[in-house]
Amino acid sequence: MMHQRKIHRTVLLTPLSLFALTTAACDPETDPLDTEVDSVDEAVAKGDITDAGRPALVRHEDLFADLADPPPAPPSFDEGASDDFSIEEDDEGDAIYGGTTVPACGWASTVELGGSCTGTLVHPQVVIYAAHCGASYSKIYFGENYQAAAKSVTPQWCKVYPGGQPGSGNDFAVCKLSQAVNDVPIVPILMGCETSNLQAGKQVTLVGFGNADNGPYGIKRQVTTTINGFDGDEISIGGNGKDTCQGDSGGPAFIKLADGTWRVFGITSYGGACGSGGMYSMMHKGMQWFEQQTALDLTPCHNADGTWNPGPGCYNFQTNPGSVNDTWSGGCNAGGPSGAYSQTCGSPYSGNPNPPPPPPPPPDNGAPCTGCTEYSGSLSGPGDADQHPNGSYYQSTTSGSHEGWLAGPAGTDYDLYLYKWNGSAWAVVAKAETASTNETIKYNGTAGYYAWLVESYSGSGAYKVWIKKPN
Repeated sequence: MMHQRKIHRTVLLTPLSLFALTTAACDPETDPLDTEVDSVDEAVAKGDITDAGRPALVRHEDLFADLADPPPAPPSFDEGASDDFSIEEDDEGDAIYGGTTVPACGWASTVELGGSCTGTLVHPQVVIYAAHCGASYSKIYFGENYQAAAKSVTPQWCKVYPGGQPGSGNDFAVCKLSQAVNDVPIVPILMGCETSNLQAGKQVTLVGFGNADNGPYGIKRQVTTTINGFDGDEISIGGNGKDTCQGDSGGPAFIKLADGTWRVFGITSYGGACGSGGMYSMMHKGMQWFEQQTALDLTPCHNADGTWNPGPGCYNFQTNPGSVNDTWSGGCNAGGPSGAYSQTCGSPYSGNPNPPPPPPPPPDNGAPCTGCTEYSGSLSGPGDADQHPNGSYYQSTTSGSHEGWLAGPAGTDYDLYLYKWNGSAWAVVAKAETASTNETIKYNGTAGYYAWLVESYSGSGAYKVWIKKPN
């Protein structure tokens, strides 16, 4: 069964013109590429950027949730990779052929998206999948059979990359969950120098809930096959009966590194007849967009551009995620983690793995800094966030230290982020994500436009934040 390519209407979201992009969810009984874009009155976007090219006053949800720009150029692949591989762009949908069902807790971070597509949990609050699957999902399912799921969570929102579609290497979509999933082990995203492992002939594992040659849709399956090569920004994987199929769209491709730990890199996009191989978008190429949309750090060992920058979470990665031999009630944590700090692209993290929380600011008897300004707010729960100062941004006309002190309510885990306008998008330049009610940031920055973000990782309630900019 072959699908003909559909003509997509593309709406680009740029800082000068913000549009809403909505698509229909992928349906296993219909063409998974048949997406729909709703037109939106351009008047909604007026005033988002001034004529001088500066960011205008916008609310947090507009600033960080709707600005979407192309991701940065990825690191170049190793010269041993085949850069001239091409494949005819027949649009068969995307399921696992030539594979096997997974054991309990196998590839636990692979999720099912409401009866139509597959995705990957890459952060306790974030699922990445394919743009052509659409954004209309009310539940995300964990387990080995989505009809008898081990657990389900509700997305806070799901979004597709503007113009993202099969054939372009940007078949990107993301859901931010309404609550953090902290009891599912996560395989980190392949980043930076690690992408040199993506070479023709390397073994990879594909996972999904799609149709199969040995069973129905909705059962999680895996198959090990090899990389064929590259066609532009896409990577070709599989063939000779080992492949993805309809319903695996958006699902992951995993690769094992030399240190024995695993990484996720692929997003199932499209292919020919099931069993003949398919084309995949690569997560690292969309990392800037993923992090801009979610306002979360999705790469514990790298920056969004692939620079090695290990944090305290850059350790203890799984060595056997496909054969965990555990139970969902036990947290699926028996996957043979390495127990070591990663050093795949540089020196391992050398700081305190459990740094003590910064001292809380004085609650009533004055600010924690001289010359800083106090702001306050209240968050409703995990994922809720406020932009400051007072839903806006500020301009610094000189280089110097930007300082922020956050005091959250007792028993919560609130995080603090500092964003800078880079001329076309807001980018995270500093963050404080300790498991604490209080956070502190001191960042030496150049002149420009800045905004602070207070976000709840867990808990709810009122908070105070003190901000100081360079004189």
